[in-house]
Parts: sequence; structure tokens; C-alpha cells
Amino acid sequence: MLDVGKLEIIIVNLGKQNSIEILEVHAEGEVGQILTKGAPSIPGDTLLQQMQFINETDDSILKFCLHEPRGKSQMTVNLLLPSKNPAAKYGFIPMQPDGAHSMSGSNSMCVATALIQLGLVESSGPVCSVPIDTPSGLITANAKIADAKVTSVEIEMPKSFLEHSDLEIYVNGIGNVKVDVAFGGCYFVLVDIAQLQIEICNQNAEKLVSLGKAIKEAASEQITVQHPEFNELNSIEYTMFVEKSLPQIKTSTILYPGRVDRSPCGTGTSAQLAALIAKGEVNSDQEITSESIIGGQFYANTKKHLKCGSRDAIVPTMRGRAWIYGKTEFLIDQSDPFLSGYTLSDTW
Repeated sequence: MLDVGKLEIIIVNLGKQNSIEILEVHAEGEVGQILTKGAPSIPGDTLLQQMQFINETDDSILKFCLHEPRGKSQMTVNLLLPSKNPAAKYGFIPMQPDGAHSMSGSNSMCVATALIQLGLVESSGPVCSVPIDTPSGLITANAKIADAKVTSVEIEMPKSFLEHSDLEIYVNGIGNVKVDVAFGGCYFVLVDIAQLQIEICNQNAEKLVSLGKAIKEAASEQITVQHPEFNELNSIEYTMFVEKSLPQIKTSTILYPGRVDRSPCGTGTSAQLAALIAKGEVNSDQEITSESIIGGQFYANTKKHLKCGSRDAIVPTMRGRAWIYGKTEFLIDQSDPFLSGYTLSDTW
């Protein structure tokens, strides 16, 4: 149903703009489209405030891009914005069906690849360093380039830390589950999947989604989190299942409305690396390989150790690949009854 109140900000802020341009990109199979032209003005002095505006005041641009008939449940649209940090020219906010988020590793790779290959940042030589603003703070993308094409991107992730270790929570329909809770750009409840006697594989995707949803809901009810530097970051956003064969891990991050992340999940891998180091399971100078449910791989290492508030934290690096595969223009027609989109329970 058309939400006229929500739609008003899109139409007013677009002015004479009657279309939105989307660059289609994926990182190791996870769709991370980029809104490159036609976005409305989003109020806020920081990207974190702009993220909050989308989540708390007006989510019209999110619904327009992500809900049907233009969007689908298994995707992200990254809102490309001018940076609020003088150290960077561009920033971005990852928008997913459940809301705008503070950070994403796979989507950072998509954004960095697009900025370079579209010529929005200058590049020369085999490596291009691109600072990017995010709601979680400034990050740096170091992209390798060959024949004018980005071949891989290494992201310096936000400060990552273990907040809770070896907590036992009660999950309806499952029983007691042991979890860690860590921050890698957003908060994750980390679950060693061996205790659930299920493998991370395509055939189990539906069951993983059901388990992940129940665990995330239980963790959100039973565990309190609070970022020491950003008051607004105080909720668990995702469940990440992990199979460990160190220094390799296989991961499955569960996203709203009920799907598996197609990539190894950069923020989740950052959170997992921080937890592994804090618990002494890997050395601080050891690279880990994080593999997704479809076989894509990210490579994570620790750039430095530091404090985040009073907590011991690391700055992880996350290396992976992204590909530009298309371009879409969405037309804005005020007679369209579905400008705010719709969702149906068959896939949502």
C-alpha cells in the first residue's frame, strides 16, 4: 500500500530528478548495489546521524530501492554520500531490508571497486588507497589494480573487539546454546555450529536461517551490548555460525528477512577474528581464511592492537573481490501505487 507520508520526502528532495541510478555490484556473490545518482538529501551532521534518520524518521529511499518490485530480499543497496569526515571524499550507508546499517565488509569492497572503476577517485600504480566514511567511522580500502581493473580490495575494518565470551543463553526450540558476542563494525552473536550438530552447506540454508533467527532473538533479549565510543551502537544485529578448522573458518551469517549472507561476511569475520585472538585460539599475526556457504573467500589479518574505550581491540584487515556486472535506472512515476514497494510472506 502507498505510504504518502513516507513518500513525500523522496519526491520533495529529488526536486526535478525523476530517476535513480543503481550500479550493480557483488562481492564473492553477495549483491551490494550502489545508489550513484538521484538520492534524496538525508539530514545529519554525521553518517551515523544520517543512518539514524533513515531508521527512525524516514525510510522511503530504502523501501523504494529494496522492496519489490525494484528490489528483493537477498541484496543490499549502498547509499553513496559525500563524506562527513574531511579525511575522505565519499562515504556510504549499507541499506538492507530491515534497515540501514553501520558497516559492511563486503559492501565496502563493492563501493571501493566502484569508486575506482568509475573514475570517482584518482588511481595510479598497482595499488590505490581510498579512505571511505561510514557510520562506524573512517575506513581505508587498499585496492590492487591490473589493466585498469580492480582485482582485489583489502579493507581496514573498524575497531573490533570481544564483548562477551562463552555465555550460555536459552533458545526456544533448541535449548541452551553457548555464544560469544563481538563487534566488527556491528554486533554479532557468534555460534560454534558444532554444538548444534549441523553443517554449513547449501542443503541446510533454510534450517540455518531458522536457527539463526531464534538465536539472534534470544541473544537480543538476554544479552546487553554497548559500544564504548558510539552510544547509538547498542544492539545485536546478526547471528554468525562458524565451523572452525583454524586457521580456516567456514561462516554463515543470517540476515533479515530470513536468508544466508552469500559472502563470508567481512564485519562478522572481523568480530570472529577479534574473538579468536582474545580467547587465544589464533596468534595475533596469523591470517585466517573465511569461507562462505557458496565457497567465496575473505582473508583476514590483524593490522594493529589498540583500545576501544577500555576494551582491548584490534584493527582487522579484510581482503576479497568485487565485480561490477550491470547498471539500472529506476524511474520515479508519481502515479505508481508501489513507489514505497511491498513485501509478501512467500519470500519476506
